[in-house]
Amino acid sequence: MRGLTIPAIATVLMCAAMWFQSLTPEPSVAEAPAVEIRDIPGFSVAELEPGEAELTVLPADTQFIKRLYTAPNGLWFQVTAVIGGSSKSSIHRPELCLPAQGFQMVRPRDLFACGLDWRVMSLERNFGSPLGFAYTFFNQTGYRTSSHTARIFRDVWDRSVLNRIDRWVMITVNAATDDDTVVKAFLEELGEVSPCLK
Repeated sequence: MRGLTIPAIATVLMCAAMWFQSLTPEPSVAEAPAVEIRDIPGFSVAELEPGEAELTVLPADTQFIKRLYTAPNGLWFQVTAVIGGSSKSSIHRPELCLPAQGFQMVRPRDLFACGLDWRVMSLERNFGSPLGFAYTFFNQTGYRTSSHTARIFRDVWDRSVLNRIDRWVMITVNAATDDDTVVKAFLEELGEVSPCLK
C-alpha cells in the first residue's frame, strides 16, 4: 500500500495540472523588444544575411540582425541578434550548434561589459588560434541574463503562471581573438551605440 502512495499523488497532481491547463485561455504573445545594432565609429561595418541553417532550422517567425565589424588593425567581430518568435525553439543555447560547426568550446567564463553579464568562451578548431565567443539574453520586460538556465526558468514561469509567451533576444559576438580584454573593449563600444544593450 505504501508503495502506491507516491504514484497516486503524482497522478493526482498531473491530472490537476492538466485540468488547470484545459481551463487556461490561449497565452498572449508579447511584442518583441526593439533591437538596433548600430555602427561603431572607427569600424567598417557590413550587414550579413542569415545563413541557410538559421533560416531552415529555426521557426519562420525568428528574426535576425547580423553585422560584421572590422577594426583598423584587422580584428573582426561578428554580432548577431536572434529575435525569438512564439516558439520556444527560436532561441537555444549556443552549445547546441557550435560543435556542429566544427568548434570545441573551452574555458567557459563570465564577463561583465556594457552593464550586462555575458557568457564567454574560447572556440578552438583544427587550425589557427582560438576565436572568442560571447552571448547574453534579454526579453521584452527588460529581464537580462547570460545564463541559459535562468532564461529557461523565467520562460517556463511566464508561460505557465503568467500565461505569456515572452519574446527573447539572444545577442552573440564572435571575435577574431579570445583575449578577454579585447572582447570586453568591443562589447563596451557596442553597448555605447546600441540602445538595446543599455
